[in-house]
Amino acid sequence: MRRLFLTFSVILILFSCNKHLVVHEVNTKNISIDSNVGPPDLLVETMVKPYRDSIEHDMSTLVAVSSAPLVKGKPESKLTNLVSDILLNSAASYCLKQNLKVQPDAAYVNYGGLRASLPQGKITVERIFELMPFENEIVLIKISGASFMLMAEKIAARGGEGVAGMKLGIRNGKVSSLIVADKTIDPKASYWLVTNDYIANGGDQMSMFDNPEERINTGLKIRDVLIQVLSDDYKKNGIIEVKEDGRIFNEQ
Repeated sequence: MRRLFLTFSVILILFSCNKHLVVHEVNTKNISIDSNVGPPDLLVETMVKPYRDSIEHDMSTLVAVSSAPLVKGKPESKLTNLVSDILLNSAASYCLKQNLKVQPDAAYVNYGGLRASLPQGKITVERIFELMPFENEIVLIKISGASFMLMAEKIAARGGEGVAGMKLGIRNGKVSSLIVADKTIDPKASYWLVTNDYIANGGDQMSMFDNPEERINTGLKIRDVLIQVLSDDYKKNGIIEVKEDGRIFNEQ
């Protein structure tokens, strides 16, 4: 026992005498995994193939056909208008189905939340996933006219974003005019705004939404809503056409 103790003590002393090592340089390189590295494992390939084929089939499913490329831009664009309109209309439908005495006034879609464009021609499920890769959900918040104005000022400072149900004039990065529900904004009134849960939680510097008067979490995934709405509209009306209508405009 004594001998074991002495041996252990010597090991500790030796290690304690070692110099402290410091990393001076780290070198990395990518190693591609393909058929040149090694043959695929047939057992694993057999297990994965049904799932991969199913995903590829789902992702290639046609959602709609567009008459023109849908690209985001400022102060407004076909893509931001499309997504904002769908959010506003879907929230209104949700409130009606749930027998809620709520009429959404406007919708706001943050510019950075749209991660890809939609092509002219066929729009597949995969394209919608690229556009909206996050699990964001539709949320309705009741806010004061003063908070709504703060949001509009943020949009104006950014040169425009995605909105529906409102008309915003911008001059030199500031709000020059603001119409909501066909009326000039009233700071003392309350408005129901449709947006995503990230923004409703104050994300993207939207702290004016931190303490809304009321909040409704729909549980509706925005990506799923886009797929369903676009698919239904395509089946009913054919090729989709989106227009810019001056909902956000720059004034001289």
